[in-house]
Amino acid sequence: MLIDMHAHSSGISPCCRIPYSQTLQQALEYGMDGVVLTNHYQKSYTREAGLDAFVEKYIAEYEAARKYGAEIGCRVFFGVEVTMERYPNVHMLLYGVGQEFLRANPDLFDCTQKELYELVKANDGLLIQAHPFRNGATVLDTALLDGVEINCHPLYGKSYAAELLQIARREGLMVTCGGDYHADTYRPKCGMLLPEGMEDHRDLRDYLLSDADRQLCIQEPNCDAVEVISVKAYHHG
Repeated sequence: MLIDMHAHSSGISPCCRIPYSQTLQQALEYGMDGVVLTNHYQKSYTREAGLDAFVEKYIAEYEAARKYGAEIGCRVFFGVEVTMERYPNVHMLLYGVGQEFLRANPDLFDCTQKELYELVKANDGLLIQAHPFRNGATVLDTALLDGVEINCHPLYGKSYAAELLQIARREGLMVTCGGDYHADTYRPKCGMLLPEGMEDHRDLRDYLLSDADRQLCIQEPNCDAVEVISVKAYHHG
């Protein structure tokens, strides 16, 4: 099944123009079987209602999306896209952690990269740098990453797939792929081909940590062609 590893909904991510229902419907319409709902998690979003209330809202958005996805046949996995206060141009995707992790660690955005990596690893999660090279960002310390993301968002010129695959091979990093779709462009068809039967964030983590080669579906920005590539299961931790 083809899963977009990086998706948003307007209920949490105000930069996204559509609610989770349309996010999931469009994923199905464009040939994907599901998404990892990686809404934005940043400090500025917590100021109006408070941190604890925001965390509950974040979780409720996922639960509603997962329920709706079950009704229409779209798989929805839990994820988080963290913006750290110290690195405002860098976003980190968290896979393999669940709702209770967020409740127990609500101030993720105040972490350094080292602190975030160690916290995620201590909770059996994975830390992936989202869309490296966007807006002047660079790949952070690869010793404190599990992987990097090939991103197919149409607004940003290119996916940097070749460059990121080279870094992944050299540094022993896993590679994921996502669309980062916000409904401000056409909907790219992209993601990772995952085995059938995966149910939750733990299954996703276990697959990403396995030695199985994986296939990525990449649609370069502003290109009609969709390419499926095989990637070795690099990982250093």
